[in-house]
Amino acid sequence: MPWDAGAMNCKAMLGEFGTFDVENYGDLLYPVLLEKMFRKRGHTMDIRKFSLMGGGSVRDSGYPTWPVRQLFSSEPKQPYRLIVGGGDLLRTDWDVVASHYSSIYRRERQRSLPSRLRRLIRKCLGVPVDAISQFRDEHMNYPAVGPFIIDPVRCPGVTSVAYCSCGVPFPFAEAVQSRVAGAFSRASFVYVRDRQSRDALVNAGVEREIHVGPDFIVVLSDFLDPATERNKGRSLLEQRGIDGRRRILCVQTHPLPDEQTVELVKQLRVYQNRTGAETILLPVGWCHGDSEYLSRVAQLAEGAFKYLEIASVFEIISVLAASSTVIATSLHCNVTAFSFGIPHLFAPTTVAKAAGFLDVANLSKDLKLNSWTEVNQKLDLAAGLNSDYFISRASAAKGRVNEVFDLLIQSLAAP
Repeated sequence: MPWDAGAMNCKAMLGEFGTFDVENYGDLLYPVLLEKMFRKRGHTMDIRKFSLMGGGSVRDSGYPTWPVRQLFSSEPKQPYRLIVGGGDLLRTDWDVVASHYSSIYRRERQRSLPSRLRRLIRKCLGVPVDAISQFRDEHMNYPAVGPFIIDPVRCPGVTSVAYCSCGVPFPFAEAVQSRVAGAFSRASFVYVRDRQSRDALVNAGVEREIHVGPDFIVVLSDFLDPATERNKGRSLLEQRGIDGRRRILCVQTHPLPDEQTVELVKQLRVYQNRTGAETILLPVGWCHGDSEYLSRVAQLAEGAFKYLEIASVFEIISVLAASSTVIATSLHCNVTAFSFGIPHLFAPTTVAKAAGFLDVANLSKDLKLNSWTEVNQKLDLAAGLNSDYFISRASAAKGRVNEVFDLLIQSLAAP
């Protein structure tokens, strides 16, 4: 049944806040899917997107973003009901988040200054400017518990805050727990993407209802036809000299130490030699150095693997949909593969979100590599699962996401 958009308080606009201004596949995909979920339920109101820096469309995502500090600057003519969503956003380490943006910030600042002025500044200062501190001063100078933990009582431009498919990357320090608990007690709705995120909030003193569901991206294949995306992906691969009739192993990873890189190349060569599969290297976390690293892996493999630089987030979806198997450190590469029923493995990583997703999606914990030495063994394990294994679990995960999203809609429509 379509949602009655008129039930929402029309004096408040709908906004969403996240890392939609960085070159990272999952971050850029989130607002696209959020809007599709609202449209599916009959909502036609414009949803304004806020990020830390703001700016134009990134990687063909198709939407601009506005700086979130605008919501804190003064009483707006029209306030927002704000949805915070996507990624490990529930954190209080301001400097770490700022460091993720510092290279983007430095590049944008350089573009905005004439070359002569840049040379003069460098000459006068004699030392590099601290881009992290500058970014915090310019883009994160607003009263909040954490960069994305927004308390509506401290934000004049916001009437309510809901959290949708967020993660908590680590426990909250004791010094900030009471402020975290206070902010979440005043939230209109909380949906986290794994049980350890819920536990971290509970341990910080949050006593309100916390909904747990799989990462929001699992609904992707409800809006994009798998067969169509597979055909588009195969066409893209063939244009780049890859035989689309063969099995396709798609590999993505963030930069690895040299020892692990050597093992990765070794394992992929073994797999390729014994199966005849095409191996493609697909960067999706451009802001994390994926492109430079995977390009170097391709060079080390002396042409055995195909490095792909895909500019559009939508073409990345197609390439993933065309793959026979996916190995990735990226959560959202794995979730995309899962949504399309494609066997996938989480590459070795210390972050908790991989195990958290496998748990909440009812997938075997063996689908996570403990080291790169396990690649061939676990690729055989994933391939040996029957075709219904991923499809049935993806269907159940989508059902849970839609159930929680309907509750989010109800909370937004409440007076």
